[in-house]
Amino acid sequence: MNLQPTLRIIADEVEIIDCLVDNKEIFKTFDTNKTAAFLVGEDFHLVFYLSDNEPGNRFVMYIVEDFSINEECMAFIVKQIEEQIQQNHNVYIMKQARNKVLDMLYMTDTFRALFGKTNVKEQDEYYY
Repeated sequence: MNLQPTLRIIADEVEIIDCLVDNKEIFKTFDTNKTAAFLVGEDFHLVFYLSDNEPGNRFVMYIVEDFSINEECMAFIVKQIEEQIQQNHNVYIMKQARNKVLDMLYMTDTFRALFGKTNVKEQDEYYY
């Protein structure tokens, strides 16, 4: 599902497991809830494994393309996670995931510099 051109939500378990394996992020066990956050190039990936869900509905992955300049998509994910926390759904793992996303959000300026992107704030300053 594409909510925006730069945000995808994937529920296909095979695709998610392949992505985890390809990026050396596969979980060692599948007995408890897990989350992983990692970069593939400039794209941010957030994976959930919810062990209590029905088979075929245990994995979900968010991908924010070029995350360092798509902060609104990262903020959307944080909002979605916070809603899950408020509803008391998998609170521990959701808080872990929220912290991972927030850590990346706080570092967007650093990643933009690393990726050679012009800071959005700097672009606005050139017009004054």
